[in-house]
Parts: sequence; structure tokens; C-alpha cells
Amino acid sequence: MYTALYRKWRPKKFEDVCGQEQITRILKNQIKTGQLSHAYLFCGTRGTGKTSTAKLLAKAVNCFNLQDGNPCDSCESCISINQGNSMDVFEIDAASNRRIEDVRDLREAVKFAPAMGKYKVYIIDEVHMLTNEAFNALLKTLEEPPAYVKFILATTEPHKLPATILSRCQRFDFKRLVQDDIVGRLEYICKQENIKAEEDALRLIARNSDGAMRDAISIMDQCAVFGKMEIKYDDVLKVLGIASDEYLFKMADAILDGDCSGAMLLVQEISRQGKDMGQLARDLLNHYRNLLMAKLVDQSEDVIDLSRETIAMLKEQSSRYGRNNIIRCIDILSDLTSNIKWAPQPKTLLEVAVIKMCKLDKDMSPEGLLARIEKLEDMLAKGEISITAVQEGKKAKKEEKKEDKNIEKKASEQSKNVEIKPVPSEIIEKWNGFIQEIKNRKKMKLRTYLALCKPAIVDGENVLLCFARQDSFSKESVEKADNRKEIEAIATEYFAKPIRIKAVYEDEIAIASEEAKAESEEDDVVKKAIELFGEDLVEVVEEE
Repeated sequence: MYTALYRKWRPKKFEDVCGQEQITRILKNQIKTGQLSHAYLFCGTRGTGKTSTAKLLAKAVNCFNLQDGNPCDSCESCISINQGNSMDVFEIDAASNRRIEDVRDLREAVKFAPAMGKYKVYIIDEVHMLTNEAFNALLKTLEEPPAYVKFILATTEPHKLPATILSRCQRFDFKRLVQDDIVGRLEYICKQENIKAEEDALRLIARNSDGAMRDAISIMDQCAVFGKMEIKYDDVLKVLGIASDEYLFKMADAILDGDCSGAMLLVQEISRQGKDMGQLARDLLNHYRNLLMAKLVDQSEDVIDLSRETIAMLKEQSSRYGRNNIIRCIDILSDLTSNIKWAPQPKTLLEVAVIKMCKLDKDMSPEGLLARIEKLEDMLAKGEISITAVQEGKKAKKEEKKEDKNIEKKASEQSKNVEIKPVPSEIIEKWNGFIQEIKNRKKMKLRTYLALCKPAIVDGENVLLCFARQDSFSKESVEKADNRKEIEAIATEYFAKPIRIKAVYEDEIAIASEEAKAESEEDDVVKKAIELFGEDLVEVVEEE
């Protein structure tokens, strides 16, 4: 019968427990000197070796032929423990044996002496699942068990244990494994199992095992079956459903260029392959973390567990990113990974996050403004823009303003030739009736706009409708071609004469009136001068 690799290659001696040397050394010395505690508490995340170490300890304390603190694995006691039929070692799953009645049964069982070995060992896995009543019932037995009884408690959540339990145990915290330790163990197993494996493939497996040896060996087992005893990088990508490094670099380039369209196509590409959007979010977050490390740390190899070629690519890409922009992307992706787990539409959340990262140059938050300032400083340092160019830009703007003033001046001169007259009295007298007529025709929007204005003067062929500055929306609405034509048509019909309208502001009318008045006064002065001195002696000089 086939046995899963993680079970087949469970550690057989303390030296086989990867990454927990500080714990295995203490346990070995305790076994050698006989200074064993009556209760142990093994804490740590999944797959870090808690249960394996507990079984090794149980075998070692009952082994008839100890070898430098390690069990021999060949005596009767070790064989029975390996086969799972030992009468002296009991594995209890606290998740399914959590009631006070189960603990009472255990208290009764500890009264009997071991059948073969020196000690009866109780391994209680996931001990935090016990009820409060069960913990209370266990307290006395845990504090003063019979001399031949050893308790080994294992948990992934030690903070859920009562302080009274914690204080009665010798605690060991198992740390997450580093990638080098995992890769080393995987290479050893591949060699023993005659599995051909690429180093990049094993590193990818280690990177996605989240520091858990059991997870890494399980993934390797799947990939070996998938590739017929050969593990390739591309096969691992397919089995895990994760994005390749090449894809992540493409996505980061699209985000850097602000290419929303290209980035959306890349998201769609992953979606069509049926890959998990949450996994893609985590992959992107890890990529931007690596970009930050590549930008800030000189010896990037010490903090990035990737090949030298990939690290070189990270350094090149990070040189084109601003530090604050990378940090902003990490913040956005961190929020995304927290929310995407429970989202009914994870793809939509991912797309929105990618668009935000593409549009960082439009971000008006304090962090976004800092990133934009940093980008400008970086461009100045690299010589991509110069102060001269900025000054030339200002000069060009000044010239544009000068041209605009000249155009305005010409327009003003032309407008002086237009005859300005008061609005005919019949229009003023009937204006309120005209507004009512528009209301009667159920043109409520037009009625609302016109209620805020009044006819002022006639400028050429146009009746000027005067608006206050705060009513700019109504003025702009009246100026729209469709609205203006409709108002003119109704006015022409109502006043029985052709009417054309033009919307202006009150202050513009005031200025025009003053100019007309000044011009009129000036004309009177010129006429009197001609009458007094004669036309040949009078010359009119305009001020510039």
C-alpha cells in the first residue's frame, strides 16, 4: 500500500527534525541525563514538527537501546510505537475528545502502570480545543501525575490555553522553517525516492509552503505524480495555480506605466486559466515586497529567497519605481488580501486594486503626494527633466497669456463697433409672462434657469440675459445650443418678433455700460474741441 511521502519521511531521530535545533538539543540532553519533565507543551504553526517531536520523545523515553539520546527504532517498544499499536503511548485528538467525560476517562486510565515500557505517554493534539470544564478536570492530574506518566500537549493556538495549564508545563515554541531548510530536506527526499527535481521548482514549493515542512512534502508528492517522478518549475505553477515570475514582472511594468488596459488584460488572462484571485493578490504582494527589499537593501540575496537572475531583474525594475510608490502598492495589496477572502466577487476587488495602483500619480492622499514629489526629485536627479525646461515652460505660458490679452483687446475693439441699446419696454413688461408661458409648456428646467436672470441690454441683435456669478450653472445651461434655440423659438412666438439671446454676468454688463458711457463722454469732448479750434487743429491720440 502506498504511503504519503510526509508520513513515510517523518523524522526517525531528533537530527531529522528540521529547523528546531534549540528544542531537539534540550530534549536529547534531558533524555540522556534523565531530567525529564512530567508535562510538555509544544506550540507552533502547522507542519513545524510538533507531533513528530512528540512521537520521537515518546519513543526515546521507552526505548530499550538508546543511541546518543535517539530511539533505536528497532527494539520491541519502538516498533510497536511506529506501528501505532503500543499499549504505552496514546495519541488523543482534543478536537473530538474535548468533553469533561473524556478527561475523566483519562484520569482513570493513568492509574494503571505501563504494559511494556518505562513510561505511559499521553500526546494530546490541538489541546486548545478542550472545554473549560475539561481543562479544570485535567489540572490536578497534570500537576501531580504518577511517576510513570508523561503528558505532551500540542497546540497551534497557545493563547487559548488557561494560565493554570501553561504554568504546569515545560513550554517549547516551534518556529516556522526557513526556505533553505525546507529545500535541503526536499532534495534529500528526492534523492532517496529517485525523483528528478529542478532547484527552482523546489524553491517555488518551499516558498509556497508557508514555512511548513509537511505542506512542502505534500506539494512535492503531488508534483512528482503529476510529472511522472520529475518535478519541473512550470508543473509546480500548474499544480499550485500560482502566477509565474514572468507574469508578475509584466503586471508590475503595466502598473508602473499606468497602463490600466494592459493590466486588466493580464488579470483576465489569469482568470481564464481558472486561478485563484486571492492567490494572485498574495503573489503580487510578495513581488512588491521583494521590489522594496531590492531597492533598499544592498545585499538583497540575504533577504530575498530567489535565484540571482530573478534578484537582478528585481533590482532593475525597482530602480524605475519610487520607494513611496512601492509602499503605497504594498498598502493597497495588504488591504486587498484581507478583504478578498470573504468577497463574493474577488476578481472585481482585484481589478479595482490594480487600477488604484495604475493611477497612483492621481492620488491626492498625503502618501500619494509624497510619492509624486519623490518621483519628481528622482527624475531631476537622473536628468530626465531640468530646471531650464521648467523655466521655458513658464516663459511659454507667459507668451500664451500675452497672446490671449491681445486677442481680448482685439475682440474688445471689435465690440465697440456693436450698437448697445436698452431692452425694448415690451420685453421687460412681458418678461414675467414669458416665464409663465415656459412653465405652462412644462419646460420646468428652462423655467428654473430663466427665473434667475433678467434682460439687461440689447447688444447688436442679441438680448443679453444677466446672471449673477453664483448662478453660473444656470448661465451655462442657457448657453447650451439646444436650450438656447428652444428659448429663442418660444420667445419669438411669445413676443411676436425675432428674438436672439445671449447669457452674460452682471459685472460684464456693468463694465460694458461704463465703457460705453466713457466713450460717449469722450465723443462729446472731441466735438466741442472741433467746434472751438477747427477740424484741422484737433488730433485724437489714444492711450496705450
